[in-house]
This record gives sequence, structure tokens and C-alpha cells, in this order.
Amino acid sequence: MHFPTMIRTTALLLILELGLAEATAQGVGQSPYSAYGLGDLVPTSQATQAMSAGTGLAITEPFSLIPGNPASYASLARPVFEGGVTLRSTSTSSTEGSNNQVDGQFMGFSIGVPFAQGKWGLGLGLAPYTDVGYSTSMKDDMYGDPVTYEYSGSGGLDRAFLGLGTLLYQEKADSVGNAGMRLTFGADLNFLFGSLEQTRNAIYSYDDGYSNTRAFSSLFLTAPTADASLIWQGDLTRKRTKDDSNWRWSIGLSATLPTRFRAQYSGQVTSYTVLSGIETARDTIEQTDKAKGWVELPARSGVGLGVQNARWAFALEVHQQDWAATVVDVPGYAWATPLRSTLTYAASARFRPAGEGGIFQRAVYRAGIRQGSAPQEVRGTRLDDAALSAGISLPLNAVQTNSWLHLGVELGQRGTTAAGLLQERHATLWIGLAFTPWRGERWFTPAKIQ
Repeated sequence: MHFPTMIRTTALLLILELGLAEATAQGVGQSPYSAYGLGDLVPTSQATQAMSAGTGLAITEPFSLIPGNPASYASLARPVFEGGVTLRSTSTSSTEGSNNQVDGQFMGFSIGVPFAQGKWGLGLGLAPYTDVGYSTSMKDDMYGDPVTYEYSGSGGLDRAFLGLGTLLYQEKADSVGNAGMRLTFGADLNFLFGSLEQTRNAIYSYDDGYSNTRAFSSLFLTAPTADASLIWQGDLTRKRTKDDSNWRWSIGLSATLPTRFRAQYSGQVTSYTVLSGIETARDTIEQTDKAKGWVELPARSGVGLGVQNARWAFALEVHQQDWAATVVDVPGYAWATPLRSTLTYAASARFRPAGEGGIFQRAVYRAGIRQGSAPQEVRGTRLDDAALSAGISLPLNAVQTNSWLHLGVELGQRGTTAAGLLQERHATLWIGLAFTPWRGERWFTPAKIQ
């Protein structure tokens, strides 16, 4: 290897180590911060949860599956098929400039099926777990010669899940309809899989006689894991007549087991030249082919409190995960920056004017607020984020079905422009569809001989 090539390679890898946030906001990707760790965590794949700031531990949905809360499966009123898409506009700014870009994403699907006369519920689906997407660049000088550094990444992890929820205990309702104590429990089996790919380029002027340098890496991860949740509900106030509307309280608990990924890492550093738009490889400087190892993530826990009646529902939630305890044992691979423990708070409200009447009387109105921190740490700075969300769930097909169209927005902010970092502001449009069979159709119900 020639000495100038060694210097340029070392400089390229050193700049990546210092952090992509220094690359200013000239990129066209989703977020430079997704270059760290496993990428940006996807809080939820369901529109109903997204419009409620991601809450869903204590307050259940009768016509929507809540991923990550298998105890809620036992509260499904009908079979439901769900899917959703997002359209996201992100504005990234630094002390040197700003950038705007728009990105769309399919958020997967889920299927929920109640059975055994409402005492059991099954849930399954496929949804994004983390997301990596960025493309940034910066210009600099090296020994008086201009150089352009380009960074790009793609990929992420997906989550396939299959779970069951069951009713553990239910008090017998009294004569006026007070439901009494109710306890449900559920567990999911999950399979996480996907790849994280990164490309870094150092590009010089051809007239200066230097070779460009490219470093490419790919980390493929697979892991089984499991989560469980518990929902405990009871009467906060009691009905005196059948027409009264009473309040009920609820407590939700969730836990995800530590996750151990099987990892396979491949990387290559090469030198090349570009003349008249034609790229020519010069030399392979370093190469790692399918090195095997493992990555272990810590457990995650959450607790939620809620109160609701026939028209209103309010929820408070806290989620915690100690990302600093993450262990990476993959030859030739390491996180570009340390990870930190995260603590996220969320609150939401839900309102439905009436069970009958026009479409906007039967619609469900939702709003929420979320405050917390991302697991990534850049230059010793924690990345705090906050978001406000709101939306409406519109009933479809008059009153013969409980299918819904979900429309919502989320406005959020992450990071800061201090210390040469980036601040991101985003506006996300959520569109979700929940389809249930007509009331006269008995799906997943065994036929009986009359």
C-alpha cells in the first residue's frame, strides 16, 4: 500500500469515528443519526398507536391489534386485518445550512383473531423494528487539495411476531353492568432480522493524481426473542343504573427479554479512480468476508396507567431500556459511537362522541405527546426527542362493519445545533386501514349443526 493511500484511508475512517453529524445538512437521506447503533428505532407500526404518541399498554382497542402488548389480544371484539403507510417530511439544520427531504414507507401488516368466546386472542404480523437511511457529504482540504467525503447507509431490522393473549380472571358483572375486576396476560414470539449497510467515500480531484477511497460494510443480524404483558382493570366508579356511564382504571405492564443476535459481518476498503464518469478499481486495501459473531441487546420494560369510560380514555406510559449494556462481539466491527440508556414518557387522550349517528359522531379522535431520548450518543451529547401527535379514526361502511380508516399527523424534533450537531424536525402523515368482517359473517367460528 502506498503511503499517501494509507493516510487517506486513515483520515476517512477517523472522520466516520468523529460522527456523521459533522457532515452538515447536505444529505438527501432520512437521518444521519440512523448511522449509529441499529439505526432509528420505529416506535410503532400501527396508525392508532402513532396518533396516541405510541401508547397502548393500559388502554386497549377492540378493533385494532396493539403490537408489543399481547395481553390486549384477548380484548379484541372482532377479527381485524391492519396495514398502514407513512409520508414523512424531515427538515435537518446545522450552523452551516439546512436540508429538506420527503420519504414514504410501508409500515407492515397485522392480523388479530379473537376466539374461545372472547377468552383468547391471537395476533401475528410483520413490521419494521429499526430503520437506516441517510446520504450526507462534506467538503474539506487535505494538504491543500480539495476532498469530498460522502456517507450513505441503508437497511434496518424487521420484526415478525406471533402471540396469544388470554383472559386470566373476570369478575361476574352485576345487574346494572358493573364489569368488576379483569386480568389478561399475553406473550409474543418474535423474530428480528435484517441488514445494516454503510458506504463511505473520500473523493479527490483526478488532476491531483490521488486515488479515491471507499469503505463498505454490511452487518446481517437474526435473532429470536420474546415479550410479555399484563393488563389489570377494575371499576373506578360504579353504575347505579344500566344507563349510567362509569369510569374504569387499568394498569399495563410489559417486558421484552434480552435479545442475542447472530451476526455476520463483511467489509471492504478499496481505492479507485473516476475518469469521464467511468470508475476503475485500483486496489483492495482491506477485506473481511462473513466474519461471524453476536450482538446482545438489553431487556426492555414498560408500565402504563389509564382511565376510561364510554366516551373518553386517558393514558400515561413510561418505557425504559439500558442500551449502554449492549454487547457487540463481531470481529472487525464496532459501534461508531457509544449507546445510552433510554427513558421515554408518553401521554394520550381518546374521545368518541357517540356510538350511533353520523360518521363524525361515531369517529374516534386521538391526541398524544411523547418526550424521551434516543439511544445514540454523538460527541458525548445525548439526543433528546419530543413529538406531538393527533388524528381521527373514521368508521367505514355505515354500521354493518367495524372497519376503520385512520388519518393522523405527528410533529417532532430531535437533536440540537450546538457542538456542531444536527437538529431534525419532522412532520409525518399516517394512513392506516383496519378491516373487519361484516356483522353477519362468522369468520374463524366453527359451523354448528342446528
